[in-house]
Amino acid sequence: MFKHIFLTGPPGVGKTTLVQKACDALVSSGHALEGFYTEEVREGGRRVGFDVVTVSGERGHLSRIRDIAGASHGRPEHTVGQYVVNLPSFESLTLPLFKKVSKENRNFILQDILSALQECLKQQS
Repeated sequence: MFKHIFLTGPPGVGKTTLVQKACDALVSSGHALEGFYTEEVREGGRRVGFDVVTVSGERGHLSRIRDIAGASHGRPEHTVGQYVVNLPSFESLTLPLFKKVSKENRNFILQDILSALQECLKQQS
């Protein structure tokens, strides 16, 4: 049986905090856990992007506002609203997680990326 949890809601209600606490509880209960979530990145009180964070603590850029993201150096640029997505960074952290998924831990893959994308799409409207 597969179990997936999707969290949605407005910014600041605690979606990422809930995911972090759930991960901590599962790991401390002895569950093998693989997965990732996203965290908002702020500078000077202003949201400038999102990082992808693995349950084991690895972190990489997911997206940044265009003026902060820097030059694309000739690479194709992927955008969601005002955010430039760093696809190589995202893939280098998350794709190996999916290769490690076993029958024992596949029910515990956690993703909080929907809320970040949802927020980006809202800003396009």
